[in-house]
Amino acid sequence: MSTDTEQATPLAVGTKRPGNDEELPAASMARRRSRLRGRCLICGGSCAAILIIIAIVIAVLALTVFKVKEPVMTMNSVTVEKLAVNFGAPSSSSSQLFAINMTVVADVSVKNPNAASVRFGASTTAIYYRAHEMGVAYGPPGTARARRTFRINVTVDVMADRILGDANLFDDLAAGSIAVTTATKVGGRVRVLGMFKHHVDVMMNCSITMAVANQSIVGQNCNQKVRL
Repeated sequence: MSTDTEQATPLAVGTKRPGNDEELPAASMARRRSRLRGRCLICGGSCAAILIIIAIVIAVLALTVFKVKEPVMTMNSVTVEKLAVNFGAPSSSSSQLFAINMTVVADVSVKNPNAASVRFGASTTAIYYRAHEMGVAYGPPGTARARRTFRINVTVDVMADRILGDANLFDDLAAGSIAVTTATKVGGRVRVLGMFKHHVDVMMNCSITMAVANQSIVGQNCNQKVRL
């Protein structure tokens, strides 16, 4: 009686592949860095695009709505007060044959056409007779709000001794009128969108003819010049 001997076959050892949750630490870290880098690029690109859009909007507004426009200066009225011409013989205290006393009151306005307010400094108004300065006055500073008008009232006391030596003065007084020139200047600053500052100078020259008899203005012509 024979006995069959069976040879045992060893079982194969199974191999298990690592899953997604069992990746090596280095590979997992690289993937995280890649995702973080992508998010940073997206965030940076979005911020850059927003900044570009804001810059374009500001530039468009600065060139259209908030573009600095020229203020308009107007000489509303000129009033001559206390015009007195006194003739007389020279005294021991004065060698003048006559004296002139005159006060000129100028009402000036500056219109601000801009969408932003304009802050003006002190104004200067000078009066000339045939290129001889007779008097200077200074107006107070102020602010002209957006699309509003800023008023300046100036009183100039004429220093007549500066023109007594002009031989043309006798002819003008005899003709009954005196021609003078006024020069008004005021500087200001306008701030656009709270960031951009622009300096502006407004100057106006007026030729005025005054009647000696009733102290009225019989002729007036003004020219304006603006420097931005």
